[in-house]
This record gives sequence, structure tokens and C-alpha cells, in this order.
Amino acid sequence: MHRPVARSTVRTSPLCVLVLALSLIATACASAAVVDEATPATDTSSTTQVLPETTTNESAADESAADEDDALEDELPGASEEENFEALIAEIEAVMIDWQERGAMPAVSLSVRLPGRDPINLANGVVDLTTDTPVDVDDYFRIGSITKPMTAAIVLQLVDEGLIELDEPVQTYLPGWLSGFEYESEITIRQLLNHTNGLVEYALAPGFYVEAGARLDQPFEPEEITAWLAKQDPLFAPGEQYSYETGGFFSLGSVIETVTGNSAAAEMRARIFEPSQAENIYLTPEEFPPENVVNGYGRAELYVAGTALLGRPDELGLTINDEPVVDFLTLPQEATASAGWTGGGNEAQLESVSAIMKALFDGTILTNAQIAEMTAPTLDVTYGLGIDARDVDGVRVISHGGGVPGFRSYGAYLPDHDVAWAMSTNLIPLPEGATLDDLVAEMTPLLVAAAG
Repeated sequence: MHRPVARSTVRTSPLCVLVLALSLIATACASAAVVDEATPATDTSSTTQVLPETTTNESAADESAADEDDALEDELPGASEEENFEALIAEIEAVMIDWQERGAMPAVSLSVRLPGRDPINLANGVVDLTTDTPVDVDDYFRIGSITKPMTAAIVLQLVDEGLIELDEPVQTYLPGWLSGFEYESEITIRQLLNHTNGLVEYALAPGFYVEAGARLDQPFEPEEITAWLAKQDPLFAPGEQYSYETGGFFSLGSVIETVTGNSAAAEMRARIFEPSQAENIYLTPEEFPPENVVNGYGRAELYVAGTALLGRPDELGLTINDEPVVDFLTLPQEATASAGWTGGGNEAQLESVSAIMKALFDGTILTNAQIAEMTAPTLDVTYGLGIDARDVDGVRVISHGGGVPGFRSYGAYLPDHDVAWAMSTNLIPLPEGATLDDLVAEMTPLLVAAAG
């Protein structure tokens, strides 16, 4: 294991954490509902890669989509299957780049898996505004809360193995957990998974970052997060309401380690990464990619958070379409890379993320019964156990978003069409006209038509 190395050293005051607080407030591990932001463009370059099929699903999509949905056949009448596939890649790339240019994201990486086809991996833009280094499909991004469905899947497997019960109090597995909190002995494993536990979202709380501001170069331990949560007032009694938060999933990492005797990273690799054949994803802070993630940028309120609130001058003077942006990778990374863990700590190439989104829900990792349990709605929301499941213009979509300082991400599986896709960009918040909702609305019908 290695720790992230700061690219520059900056002395920070307590307000320094407030910076990250606001940065997480607008962008943090947002729930699967794709809520977003955006801005304008820089010089970009594009890379395309189509890899051999690595998933276990062998189903083919030989039939053409009907009528107006069959855009590829209309464009290339009489073309070969391979020519139509190349046309599909070009169309997906065009949608991605148009969305990127509307939002002026420095870089975007996207991976698509269609039934019976090789994965389509695309990347466009630059990883660093100071060097204009082109992004590549092999570059790593922080995918934030897309980590949550992976953690939830492990828990459901452990339930079937008799090591965890969903409706058992968390303190059954972690004696003394949340000591001093009003409902410490009542909160259950299920309530951590479906966000009905009443805990505040530490990733959005200025108070948490005020405490963290003086130690951005020190990693967080799970006990520190739990101790901070225990001191907060509950939002509501367990089970009464839904309120998205990350601390519950952080605590689930400790539960996993307690009942298995292994590290959360080892369990996630064995149960999620390896069955998915996802070779390029790492659960920080226990393990890290062989190279740093791409530079991540904050604009608008996140620019203010990363400069004025942190008490640090904007020495680089970076802009996108004449709007100032701050590079969050110039801060010490130890606190940032450890504050998410099993609630949002994965760093990955997008090809690995699309592989996992498919394997989680196509029968490779979870049984039909486990998928049904995981995707059942909670109270009056579409969020289940670590995942969102809803209809998007009549298409069933199982998905989760992710947001951390400098990055906005999304991963989805379309069960009726056996399509998985994932993307990440290194700008946050995204501007009007180029939100994740916009990209999902444009990509979903295209991928459905392509699947046949």
C-alpha cells in the first residue's frame, strides 16, 4: 500500500476544511438520482479503444432496432455488421464529446458494454490544464459513491452466508459503535444500506471539515468518522425517513472486516473486482492505482471553496472559458483519499467500472433474489440497498452517481437490454445544459437502440 503524494504543500487553517466541505456539499457522493452542474471548453484530443469481451454474459444482439430507433442501419444501409458497429462507436463518441464541450469539462472517460460486443472505451480531453496532456482510456478517475453498490453487494453475500442479518442492530457486529448517539443501539444494517438511519452526511458537513482542515495530510481511520457522527444530533428516528449519507457505508466497511477477518479491500477485490474481471480499480486508502488519478477541477462555488475558504491564494490562475477553476489535486491528498473508503473511495479506469456495473446485475455476482432485495424501493424513494432503480423514459435503469472534489461520475445497468455503461469527468459542479441528467437522457435511447 502507498499513500498519495501531495503535488504541492499548502498550509491550511480550520477554514481549509470548510472549502472541502462546500466542495462536497454540491458534489459529494450524491445519490443515484443524477443531480448536477457544468461549464465551457479547452483544447481536447480523443482516444478510442475496443477491448475483447471479458464478461460472462454471452448473449448476442443480432436483431436490428425497429423504425426510427435503428439510426445505424439508416445511416449505413447495406453495411456490414462491423461497419455498423464502427458507426455506433462514432455516434457514442459524438454524443460524449458534444456533452463535454457544452460543459467545458477538461476530460471525460466513458465505457459501454453491449450484449455480445467488445467493450467500447472512449476518452477525450486533457488530464492537466497546465500541461495539456491528453487523457487516455487507461487514466484513473475517482468514482466516489459508485463504490456504494459494491459494498452493498458484499453485505448481501454475507447475509446469504449467515454472517450478517439485515435487520440486526449494527452494534451486534460492532460493539460500542456510535457510542453516545441517541439511537446507537437501534440502527440496523438495512438502515445503513438504505439511508434511513438518521445520521447526518459528514461529507457535506462544514463542521466535519473544520476539524479535518488542519490534517489534510493525514488519513482518516474509520473510528474517527464514527466518533464524529456520534456527536451529532440525529435527523430522525431510525426507519422513519430517507436521507442520503455516507457514514453508514463507511461503517459497513468495518462490519465486513469484523465478520470476515479480512480487510474491506481484500473482500471487495475477491467478491467484486475479480468476478467482474475488473483489473484496474482500487479501494483507497488500503490500496492505490499505480499512478495518480487525473487532475480534478472545481468551478463556481467550488472554486471559492478551494481558494478563499481554504485561505490559499489562486497561484495557478487556471480558467475554463474565462471562468477561474481550482485544481484539487494540488492539495495534500491523504485526507481526501481516505474519507470515502467503502462509501466512496474507489479509484478506477472506467472500463473496470462498466464491467462491475454489468457483473453486479447480470447474474455474475448477485442472485436474482439478491438483486430484487437490493433494488426494492425504500419508503417513497427509488433508492434501495446501495443502488437506485428507476425508469428513464420507459427504460429500466439501475444506477448510482458519484461526486467528490474535482470529479463527477455515473455508472448504470439496463437490465432489460443487458447494457452497462460508466463515465467520469474531472470538473465539478457541472453547468446547466451539461448535467449528468442531460447525458443520461441522450445516452439511454442510443444504447437501447444499439442493443436491439
